[in-house]
Amino acid sequence: MKHFLHYFALDKSALKPKTPPFSKPIQNMKPHLFPIILTLGCALTACLAEDITTLDGQKYLDVRDVALKHDGLFFVTGAGDSLRGVTVPYTNLPEDIKEKYHCDPFEIGMTFARQNQAVYLNKNLAFSLDNLDAAKKKAQAEKKMIGFIMEWDSMLVPAHPMKRGSQSGLAHFYDVFKDGLVLVFVRHENELGKVPPAVSQGFNGPEEGGFAPNMAVTTADCSEFVCEIPFGGKDSDGEIREQIFRQKIAVMRKFAKEHNAAQ
Repeated sequence: MKHFLHYFALDKSALKPKTPPFSKPIQNMKPHLFPIILTLGCALTACLAEDITTLDGQKYLDVRDVALKHDGLFFVTGAGDSLRGVTVPYTNLPEDIKEKYHCDPFEIGMTFARQNQAVYLNKNLAFSLDNLDAAKKKAQAEKKMIGFIMEWDSMLVPAHPMKRGSQSGLAHFYDVFKDGLVLVFVRHENELGKVPPAVSQGFNGPEEGGFAPNMAVTTADCSEFVCEIPFGGKDSDGEIREQIFRQKIAVMRKFAKEHNAAQ
């Protein structure tokens, strides 16, 4: 074996495997090239980073590591001691930024709902009708519509959004709409006669279908009815409801576009 290795080392160069010029190990690179490569890498990183200015005028520098969250667009901003993570609500982002990062709270909600994780439904997940003024204030501040969800207190239990049954339907409504709308729970037991007229228009409309939960959507000040989102019938499950939700989200977007154009 020793003689074979010696022979191979002394053999003609044509028999040696040829190494491409750029395949040399990095440790053989001349030391003065490292600063150049490091500088180019830093310059490339700087080019990839960007600045984001929100609708309220806040400017974030050197934005990177952008991710979609349930409650807004998350990113890392700054450098060194000023490095921090920030979550900006989707309603506080300019349209070009929302389009660039596909910031659609309804789509994010539907994607999350498909994971079918249990939602621990309780009264604190939405505004009550007694706190309607606070709900209006939040909706107006965040430029959102209000979704009034008709529910029975018996539905306020842990439920999986993609399954059948009223509890699952309420979990599905919550997952999909909690970030795109301001939600208000309306107790079927004793509050149906206390809602604003625009809400009654939905709860008593032809699409209600006799099943709860269902949702009436209004403008932020509750002055105009936008649409009714029904439960989808006694056999409703997550797939059936998602198709209904998509249709009604399109109605809401059309209404918002026309409403904004009229102002």
